Amino acid sequence: MLSFKWWLLFAGLAFSAQLQATPPLTTISDTLYNADGTLFNGVLTITWPAFEASDTSQVAAGTLTVQVTNGVLYVQLVPTTNANTGAVYTVTFASEGVVEFTETWAVPPSTIPLRVRDVLVPNGTISGSGPPVTTIISIADVTGLQAALNLYPPIGTTFAPSRTAVIDATGAIDGAAGNLSDCMHVDGTSAPCGTGGSSGGSGTFVDAETPAGAINGTNVSFTLANTPNPAASLTLFLNGLLQDLGNDYTLSGNMITFATDGAPQTGDRLLANYRLAVVIPGIGFVDQETPSGATNGVNNTFTLSQTPDPSSSLTVFLNGLLMGVGVDYTLSGSTITFLTASVPQSGDILLCSYRLAE
Repeated sequence: MLSFKWWLLFAGLAFSAQLQATPPLTTISDTLYNADGTLFNGVLTITWPAFEASDTSQVAAGTLTVQVTNGVLYVQLVPTTNANTGAVYTVTFASEGVVEFTETWAVPPSTIPLRVRDVLVPNGTISGSGPPVTTIISIADVTGLQAALNLYPPIGTTFAPSRTAVIDATGAIDGAAGNLSDCMHVDGTSAPCGTGGSSGGSGTFVDAETPAGAINGTNVSFTLANTPNPAASLTLFLNGLLQDLGNDYTLSGNMITFATDGAPQTGDRLLANYRLAVVIPGIGFVDQETPSGATNGVNNTFTLSQTPDPSSSLTVFLNGLLMGVGVDYTLSGSTITFLTASVPQSGDILLCSYRLAE
């Protein structure tokens, strides 16, 4: 058994070793260049005042000379940004015996090597002890990081917590649109449970929906609760006028985007009707067809690609205005004949929708 005398000796040696422990160091490693692009060769003279490091080590005032050859700088210094007493390093750069310039460094604690830019104190900045400086590492500094990030899909514009995630047409992760009680289809659309998706089922109709989005004269993006299927089934009305897909707005999934000069104004009313993969045995749908015929202010006869069945299912819109059968036009089979006062003029937009008995 050790005597008390020897125990005291060992304890004293251990305590002495703790007192002589090296304070924490931060490595500064960089490649230095001259203004003409050549590698810097010279000497850095680093001076500092006496200060107490973060671990209470007493750092005496001193000077350190660092040789830089072919631009390679490597030096280890006690951090000052978290020191118990304020301190900075004054660094003088000399080449071929001539002092080039002087910098001030504030060194943060770091377990990875830092560059000069990470410790450089800009002119006019007051620096001393304080919170640790955050080291900024760019994505390009980490080999392979950008390639790894590219493998992850971005977040879409309608992404939201607590929503079912769907992949939109651009590959981004979006939040599913619809009511919380709806069921999801494999194509990313939602509908009341029990209705079909794009792969089959009876589907459903959506009538007089007000798309989500601020109507303020500036916003041009609006979101439908579901994705129209087919897209052509969407009829979008602004203040009662049918809007033209491609001219007045575009549709991507359930996102409506108006032309910049066509943004709905404050007080406007926006309504949308559309289908969700409606399948009704014996019934077909033709959506927003432009009948054949010259739109020139003279021709009054236009031909549909098929005969509406029933004929009363035909809706005819001229520049967004709903035309009245017997008032603005007559229908015979697949032929539309406009009355004199309603003949389409050059540049007018004529759109027709109707059903078919299959």
